[in-house]
Amino acid sequence: MLNFPVRLNNDLVALSGVVGSADSAPTKQSYEVFDMVSKAVDEQLAKWKAIVSTEVAAYNSLMKQQDVPALMVKQPEAEK
Repeated sequence: MLNFPVRLNNDLVALSGVVGSADSAPTKQSYEVFDMVSKAVDEQLAKWKAIVSTEVAAYNSLMKQQDVPALMVKQPEAEK
């Protein structure tokens, strides 16, 4: 926890544990936390989709223009 602060994934797991541990319907507070976490997930997914559709595509295009091989394999040195 000290090296890596609580993140969105942990919020989802914690909410799942709270909701899954009860024998009754989720509480109003659980629904509120779900709405909050769901909104945060949607924001992160939108950012990811933007990166993939723009920056990754631009990077791939630049690599093609510069004729950079997609995979570089080092040839073994000849035996002496």
